[in-house]
Amino acid sequence: MRVLSAGFVCGDLVLRPVDSLPPADGNLFVEQAALTIGGCAANAAVAFRRLLAEEGGVAAIAGRVGDDPLGRLLRDALAAEGVDTAALLATPDVATAVNTALVTSSGGRSFYVFPGACARLGPDDLPDSLLMQFDHLHLAAIGALPGLAGDAAADVACRARALGLTVSLDITLNPPRDTAADVLPLLPHVDLFLPNLAEAQAALGGQEVDELLSRGLAYGVRLMGLKLGERGSALATRDRRAVVPAFPVAVVDTVGAGDAWSAAVVYGWRHGWSLERIGRFANAAGALATMQPGAIAGLATAAEIRRFAGL
Repeated sequence: MRVLSAGFVCGDLVLRPVDSLPPADGNLFVEQAALTIGGCAANAAVAFRRLLAEEGGVAAIAGRVGDDPLGRLLRDALAAEGVDTAALLATPDVATAVNTALVTSSGGRSFYVFPGACARLGPDDLPDSLLMQFDHLHLAAIGALPGLAGDAAADVACRARALGLTVSLDITLNPPRDTAADVLPLLPHVDLFLPNLAEAQAALGGQEVDELLSRGLAYGVRLMGLKLGERGSALATRDRRAVVPAFPVAVVDTVGAGDAWSAAVVYGWRHGWSLERIGRFANAAGALATMQPGAIAGLATAAEIRRFAGL
């Protein structure tokens, strides 16, 4: 399988533990800090690379970084992970995106986001000549990409499917942008829609899990998946639904766990697995990601996930 992950690419500055903010004109010290690969598309690209390694698959990243030291650092780090970076474009007049993740003692997180060069990503950066090199397109962090949302992203997804690719969609909330307007035009052109509960509620307008699954499927997606955090996940096709419990683990932080889950769902779906097997495998991938700091360290190989999940 050859996968292109397209969307948000940034440097993740992860600080922990952060249980309160410093007072005005003051400071607080943290125990741990790391600057790593970040952004939903980059995280997913690394996850796909590790999942596909044993079968000789290809994972590539498409996005924009600045023509600056951080952009070059991210390009080198992704290449060192085995990710194809040929479609990671340098943007000379704007800085690389930075995501500051504040992780609490219990592993929860909140973010300060500087979108930087990611805001310049658009449909022309994903031409047919690029798409046709792959079997699957994963669109990541739609909602945080003003140039690649709504009808613009729908154009990319439609062209990808016309070229024979399958398409998955992961989104993010980015107020004050309208999440529904960013996402709904894409759904008729998407095979897998993989938001978390809050994202699905914002995009689809429902509240309960079953209602959200039904609303997503009504747009024509072939598999609708919901990340439910400590409750696990829910998956649905037109013929079947499954709610799969989470694995109890000692959480270090949850940064990148959703990206690990989404990549694992795509992997299982492309291999033709049952919903229950997909859900167990993906929940295991997400659980493993939470057991290491940052978004990348806990991304596991397919063999490691199978062993953890007992598959």
